[in-house]
Amino acid sequence: MCLFVAHLDCASLPLIVKVIRHEHPLNLTFSIPATQSSIVVCKLCVGTVNTNYAIYYCSSCYFVAHLHCATSKEERDETILQNFEDKEFSESSKTILEYEDIGTDEFIDSSTFIVKMIKVGVDGIEIATKIKHFCHEHDLELIDKHGIYEKCDGCVRSIFPPFYTCAQCGLFLHKSCVELRRKIRHPLHQHPLMLLPRSPYIESFFMCKTCRRRCNGFVYHCGRCDFDLDVQCSLIPYMFKHDSHEHQLILSKLSLGKKCSCCNSSAGYKFLCANCEFVVDFNCLTLPHSIRYREHEHPFTLCYTPEDDSGEYYCDICEKERDPKRWFYYCEDCLYPAHPKCILRNFMNVKFEKACKFDIHQHPLTLVRKTEHEPLCKKCGKACTNPMSYECVKCNFNFHKNCLRPSTTLKELEIP
Repeated sequence: MCLFVAHLDCASLPLIVKVIRHEHPLNLTFSIPATQSSIVVCKLCVGTVNTNYAIYYCSSCYFVAHLHCATSKEERDETILQNFEDKEFSESSKTILEYEDIGTDEFIDSSTFIVKMIKVGVDGIEIATKIKHFCHEHDLELIDKHGIYEKCDGCVRSIFPPFYTCAQCGLFLHKSCVELRRKIRHPLHQHPLMLLPRSPYIESFFMCKTCRRRCNGFVYHCGRCDFDLDVQCSLIPYMFKHDSHEHQLILSKLSLGKKCSCCNSSAGYKFLCANCEFVVDFNCLTLPHSIRYREHEHPFTLCYTPEDDSGEYYCDICEKERDPKRWFYYCEDCLYPAHPKCILRNFMNVKFEKACKFDIHQHPLTLVRKTEHEPLCKKCGKACTNPMSYECVKCNFNFHKNCLRPSTTLKELEIP
């Protein structure tokens, strides 16, 4: 006699589902192969799975998920698969599944750039030396040399070869940023995200929903929800191994409220370790591995463990005590440690001297840092004391960043 019992809701679960963060369909199953570990973890929430009950499972990748996680609105693909009976799962159904699987990852848009000229590299690979990119009106040329101290207009990180540039406008793009997908899916959002060359908001900035940094580079954007993701955060896999930790890390929605082991912040979603209590957020995971600080002679390297066993740890910039459990930057040549916030300040994802067009003025406005001379804002008449403002070089006047609101008009500013 069979003693199988199921709730009505459980009995109506689809036999096959597709989740955003896994490339293969997941099958409803009541048993999985034994593993070396007695603990099985859901790859969506990083919670423990009781294998005595039904789960969703990918046999190719040993991907396991709770029933409620795999069928949740946030996790499931909008093209969730039909509830097939085993006897009806024909070859044609398998073909449909394969097509759906490809369809969710078809986001490389070949029209992103048009190759103007190509050359064959030393290894026989064809390289585009001149391209037309969707973000810019002019052709971009390939440069393969060091010593260019600029920021990429896509990811807003230091430029390094090979990269593309517009000599006429001073635009720079890493080769990898030129090849970014035009459309992606992300496990933290239910809708597809489209790559935009600039912020869709009036002030030319957006706030990344994952690392919580302001950015004026490329943005993956959902117009329905105003969900924004910067390039660096978009490139982090939902499950990966980081140099700072011995175990695999998994992005989890159960991480809200947990404190990051590397900076102690409790804000935002984080990556959890299924084997221990290690937690790390997007903010720390996107810190540059190496960076220069002002006029310091040598680059600083991101470190995960204390530089010595002295028991006394300080930041040589702010001269305040450092927590030895937190990540820090270190110049090994000068024995010079520093807090990440002291090295990076608040402008890590900001490119200054970048010109933007606004409806309030006929000329492009350039983003500039605060200087000792505090010019008056043309809109409100108050001094520009904020860390950054916009400047019209031709007219020699400035605007507060906050004064560039959607309701601002030429008439309000009384600018001819």
